[in-house]
Amino acid sequence: MPRKASRTASRPSVVPVQRWFQFLESQSAQDIALPVSVLFALLVRWCIGLHGYSGQGTPPLYGDYEAQRHWMEITTHLPVSQWYSYDLQYWGLDYPPLTAFQSWLCGAVATYIDPSWIALDASRGLESHTSKQFMRATAIALEFIIYVPAIVLFFRSQHTKMSWVARQVSIFSVLLQPCLILIDHGHFQYNSVMLGFLVWTVYFAAQESYILMAVSFCCSFMFKQMGLYYAPAVFAFLLAQCFRRKHGTVLFVKLGVAVVATVGVMLGPWITSVDQLQQILVRVFPVARGLYEDKVANVWCAVNVAVKLRSLFDAQSLVRLSTCATALAFIPSCIHLFFTIRRQTRTMQSTAIRVFKYCLVNTSLAFFLFSFQVHEKSILVPLAPALLLIDEEEWAVNWFVQVALFSLYPLLYVDGLQIPYWVMAVLWAFLRSCPACPAHTPTPKCVMVLQWTSMLVMLALHTAHAFVPPPSSLPDIYVVLNVVYCCAMFVAFLAYFNYRQFTCLQVQPTLKQKKD
Repeated sequence: MPRKASRTASRPSVVPVQRWFQFLESQSAQDIALPVSVLFALLVRWCIGLHGYSGQGTPPLYGDYEAQRHWMEITTHLPVSQWYSYDLQYWGLDYPPLTAFQSWLCGAVATYIDPSWIALDASRGLESHTSKQFMRATAIALEFIIYVPAIVLFFRSQHTKMSWVARQVSIFSVLLQPCLILIDHGHFQYNSVMLGFLVWTVYFAAQESYILMAVSFCCSFMFKQMGLYYAPAVFAFLLAQCFRRKHGTVLFVKLGVAVVATVGVMLGPWITSVDQLQQILVRVFPVARGLYEDKVANVWCAVNVAVKLRSLFDAQSLVRLSTCATALAFIPSCIHLFFTIRRQTRTMQSTAIRVFKYCLVNTSLAFFLFSFQVHEKSILVPLAPALLLIDEEEWAVNWFVQVALFSLYPLLYVDGLQIPYWVMAVLWAFLRSCPACPAHTPTPKCVMVLQWTSMLVMLALHTAHAFVPPPSSLPDIYVVLNVVYCCAMFVAFLAYFNYRQFTCLQVQPTLKQKKD
């Protein structure tokens, strides 16, 4: 039975996506809202998948798409002992064991459908239409199994004081976030699995299911090592829970057993061989690759424009420098989270979770900006918890998404994904009216000016890149300008989200209350 529409109409909003759900509510059609949102999200992903991908038609190594397909190949045909050592010059496996198991599972399905897709060695560089459809389908299936349910459940359960429209807007907006869609379904990766486990981690934290929280977090970083960007925040949260409880020691032991058991199960096939465990460690944490790769919008790459750090310092010195800088950037946020949880009462549970979300953004953004060996795609890591704050921080999250998307443009341009990039950028700006101001949360005039200025800078750089050839002496000038600009913006976002975390106990957000 359709629900009755609210007796008091929701206030009209300038945000188009809200108008759509207000219309459904006025027509008593709430029951179709979630299926339509999910199906539309599915359609967008499939349409993006019709375009190019990383390394398409560029032998001999191709790109990330071939890496993911190759890992299915080696995990299906080789014994576990060779997964992390087989032909390392051709896309050797360099993600943690849960990724390897996922590759094995997808490879088993591929073998059942068409074994030629992952024939050992013989299938290298395979780009048949059917194999591409299969690869795209695996990315969508895994996202809709792990990430999408987590997002839906999180917003449905954590925002009971919000209107039905506000909850649906949050779900729809997060599912249409352009950066993850373009990287996973355009460029081609499986980041949604790692990020899905992160959302489950926050969901279980809010439900006070701390053992499940620990297990889901272990699954996140055992799928991709970038999940460790969240580790300081998760550790501070769980440690504080142990201190604030009467039987905290028991909880501490249970958490330790859960973590050791989860990691132990995933490392089980290699647990008896120290050499193989060391090989996994070397592959997962490739210090030898240097401070950063390609042009990533973090501090070290931006500083390198003026100061050639890799020429002045050896690798070990750079590791120590980046470790110290990263720690200094995230420690204040984690200390604040720890003492907030220590003082937490039953009535403060929702506030504590809100502080936890801010801390996840701050720690992961600190790692992105200052840690060793960062890729441009790693901006998805701080973006994921930021999106969980999309109701409290509408203008900030909208803006963060736009800048993050701009930072990915050089990568997407190389992949030939300019059209999907512009479609998703315009779609996000239209749906969220960024940088226009949502009616229910007035944005300070100075922020509006800065947002519009930011948008104009990005448009100017795009225009110059399209119509003004770079000088022969500076062929990468537009990429470098992208890096410097986005790095400065990300540093500003880090400062802002830290400020919001430290002040959120003093100023409570204006929630969109449900009207009876």
